Amino acid sequence: MKKIIILTLILSLSLGLAAQSKKTKKKPQKPTPPAPIEVALPDRCSDCFFPVTLQVDVPFGPTEPLRGAGYVNEIHRDAQTNNVFEQEHNSIWYILEIPYDGKLLIDITPKGFSDDYDFIVYKYTDKYFCNRIERNRVKPIRSVQSVANTEKKGKTGLSLNGTIAHISKSSEEAYGKYIDVKAGEKYVIVLDNLNDNGLGHTISCEVWTNYAPLVINPIDSLMQQRTTANLHIKEIETGRIVLDKPNAGSTKIKLLPEKTYEISLKKEGFFNYTRIVPHSKAIGKDTILSARLVEIKANSPLPLNGDLYFDYNEHGEVYVMKESHHALDEVVKILKEYPQINVNIIGRIMTEGLDVKKDNQVSKERAEAIKAYLVSQGILESRIVARGSSIKELEEQIKQQSKMRSGSLNPPCEIRIAKKR
Repeated sequence: MKKIIILTLILSLSLGLAAQSKKTKKKPQKPTPPAPIEVALPDRCSDCFFPVTLQVDVPFGPTEPLRGAGYVNEIHRDAQTNNVFEQEHNSIWYILEIPYDGKLLIDITPKGFSDDYDFIVYKYTDKYFCNRIERNRVKPIRSVQSVANTEKKGKTGLSLNGTIAHISKSSEEAYGKYIDVKAGEKYVIVLDNLNDNGLGHTISCEVWTNYAPLVINPIDSLMQQRTTANLHIKEIETGRIVLDKPNAGSTKIKLLPEKTYEISLKKEGFFNYTRIVPHSKAIGKDTILSARLVEIKANSPLPLNGDLYFDYNEHGEVYVMKESHHALDEVVKILKEYPQINVNIIGRIMTEGLDVKKDNQVSKERAEAIKAYLVSQGILESRIVARGSSIKELEEQIKQQSKMRSGSLNPPCEIRIAKKR
């Protein structure tokens, strides 16, 4: 009987320990993504004379925590000046130049939800602006001093839905009304955190207007996958630099009506990529530009921006039609930029297989026509080898066509980097 009781106790303890270990066993946790690197704040940015320059559509932050009001406490409330801080606590000054007409929107996102960020927006006047601010002679255009809104995670700013120009401490409204702005105007934003132990923030400014969104995707054309590159975008009519971003991945920009843009991408070991994007007249869905970057290595195809069309002249010779010159001019530009590169031109042609020897000859004539154009534009003939599609290549093309339900393959001519001779 005692043996039975002892065995029962041992069994109960074993089951209990097993159940407990089951409860306490933790599921494997997903690795926590690394926190974004904080942006170091420039010296003296807590004072009006040393503001941080912001750029439209380019977020600044997350910043280091703000610490103190700087050497000069420029902002203070008096009987004649309303809608400003009683005084600066932990502040930073920003300045923004408006690139085009629209509505100025601001988003301020604190790292800590409990941080209480207030801000003021002034229209910049001239070099005496900061002196006037200190004497309370510049009236703020917008001010938001409401208590931190936990529902919005402490976020604040100016929005399209905002209705109030100046929001006081007694309000819980987090966003003020947008500002109608004109190209060339400058605005100063003063941000203040009431929390002495607060964290940093991210600030982004947008000038809302009618625009067509364009998504730029840098693509490694050989690997057929997305990559990164140094991205530079310029508005041609005004010379305005829309974006200058190193190591950019997929990037969304605004195309303003009646404007034209030059988009350039550069990546070490790859050909430079440039495209002119014509103006857009209306808002539409995202347009995607797949910027195919070609690695500078043997057998890589040179990028052709357009199709090649051929015709016969009065002597029965094949030539490249005028409509194709812009595409080949891109190749000329590349070959002049990279004089160490030689190329192979492979002519291609649609074939039905009735006379592959003739197709071979015509494809060779096409390659020679491309070569002739490149030479006419100043490229040394010694850098170019031209050939047609071989009989074997044409036969393979016919095989591929037989697998198709209808139609014939019309492969484009190719210009590829040659191996070192």
